[in-house]
Amino acid sequence: MLPFLSSLIPGQDHARYLVERLKRFALLAGLSDGAIRRLVAEARWFGLPGGARLKRDSENETALFLVVTGSLGVMVDHDGSRRLIAQVPPGETVGEVSLFTEEHSAEIIALRDSELLRIGPKVFEALVAKHPRIMIDMMRVMARRLIETTRAPREHTRPKTFAIVPLQEGLAGEPVAHRIAAALVEMGAKAAVLDVSAAGQSAEWFHTFEAAHDVVFYRGDAPGSAWSEACIRQADRVYLFARADRALPPGVIRTAKERICGRPELLLLHTHGSGGALPEHFALKSDQFETHHHIRQGRSGDIGRLARCVAGRAVGLVLGGGGARGFAHIGVVKALEEAGVPFDYLGGVSMGAIVAAGLAAEWSREELADRLKAAFVTAKPLSDYTLPLIALVRGSKMTDLLRTHFGSLRIEDLARPYFCISSDLTTGRIHEHCSGYLWRALRASAALPGIVPPVNAHGHLLVDGGVMNNLPVDLMRSRRIGPLIASDVTGEIDFSVRDSRYGERPVWRLIWQRMRGTPSIFDVLMRSGTVGSEAQRRLVRDEADFLFEPALEGVDPLDFKSFDRAVQEGYDHAARMIDKHGVPLTTLWCEGPAVAVPQR
Repeated sequence: MLPFLSSLIPGQDHARYLVERLKRFALLAGLSDGAIRRLVAEARWFGLPGGARLKRDSENETALFLVVTGSLGVMVDHDGSRRLIAQVPPGETVGEVSLFTEEHSAEIIALRDSELLRIGPKVFEALVAKHPRIMIDMMRVMARRLIETTRAPREHTRPKTFAIVPLQEGLAGEPVAHRIAAALVEMGAKAAVLDVSAAGQSAEWFHTFEAAHDVVFYRGDAPGSAWSEACIRQADRVYLFARADRALPPGVIRTAKERICGRPELLLLHTHGSGGALPEHFALKSDQFETHHHIRQGRSGDIGRLARCVAGRAVGLVLGGGGARGFAHIGVVKALEEAGVPFDYLGGVSMGAIVAAGLAAEWSREELADRLKAAFVTAKPLSDYTLPLIALVRGSKMTDLLRTHFGSLRIEDLARPYFCISSDLTTGRIHEHCSGYLWRALRASAALPGIVPPVNAHGHLLVDGGVMNNLPVDLMRSRRIGPLIASDVTGEIDFSVRDSRYGERPVWRLIWQRMRGTPSIFDVLMRSGTVGSEAQRRLVRDEADFLFEPALEGVDPLDFKSFDRAVQEGYDHAARMIDKHGVPLTTLWCEGPAVAVPQR
């Protein structure tokens, strides 16, 4: 029997407890207390541990189940994998279809420790005979669920309970859960922490406690303890907690529940506060964890970022590609920082990926500008021309510059979650870089076909991500982290040519005219490398909650000397946008529902 279940309540008190809970069910709203007491006496009450499957055999094969406490998930097979299509909270029912048809195609899983009341077909028929209205109410429930299923994709339900469970000994005294809860309280949320002292309480007690708060943290006491396992079963999302300077235990905690609600996330504690490269024993690129978060001692910003993630208000910033026009992102970032906007998740493509990488590495705005100016204006990375058998330039200068500025830093070492994308010419799909050497991911993301050689990744040829998606807002949105800000510098470039004999003129004439008014091979390849994703860019950018589009008239994607101008125009545009709408950007990540923010 589960430690959370109300079986600890004496017989008569337990019956009264169930009667009071069942009176809140919409399906039973028209029944008298006496009728509900008779139903409780004839039905069967039982507990289902978090992660356990509701076996549909014997007396459970054709039955109606009332969720008293906890939460159930409805799973179906979809494209060879199981998919969660619905969550059933307390006060709802499940099993109506099998009750009438004696068939059930969906699988029922306890998303957390749950109490259920089973009503068999005979008990249900007797109940309907005395109270026919129940059948009408049940039809309404089934019709509502059918409508919800056929509508647009269901909004992801925000988790409410979080387990923070140590993977190593000696972490029970670390107040990470209390610090996150305190940050949430400052944001205006009702947050609380439950530790091992709450073990043994009834399911009703936990249900009441959770109902009184917006967020509840279940704080584990030791690896593999009974309380830690109970915390995992009770949580909507699991955080596994470990010190970065110690090896993880041989077997990471795995339960059936984790496979249903998604993989656990990893909290990495850096006791010296510096963060930096992780030891080799952390295989963060494996499928053990959904993502990871660095918690550095003395860095309150890390806790604030975690609190926003918990609240579903983490800010994602996506920066698009555009060559030299991408320098405008630096100005946009400056305006956002002056407005007090935090950058919790970062993503980008091509030049936008490089700017976002600098932010994820926590370069200051001044350092970011100085490094990019030195790399692309002073060093001229596209000047190592070669015989164009693979590309117009060798790409070695770009590789050397990226390695100089990012060194041996890996994506998983970055202080803030980050991704960039490239285009896989071998498979024809987008390649998302979430781990591995940062310089190499950036080299692939900015390898414009024909200009810079592709990157060989285990036999796959990776080129500029802008070929397939020049503004990966959709990939950031799929993370369901919270509000999303995007900066698109593509603009409406005039690529028209008035010369009717364009491309047929002799070389000496083109040289004499200094290519004035004539797109060069660089211009053509640059445009060809991004035009294919134009429709994709226009489609996905509407998914951003706030979109910046600096005009950058006259700034060519290869005009790296326009660095200062592009930065200034990006800043001026973003500052005007923020002032024009008069909506403090802080509303994007404040406590409460998402705020509608103008996108233009």
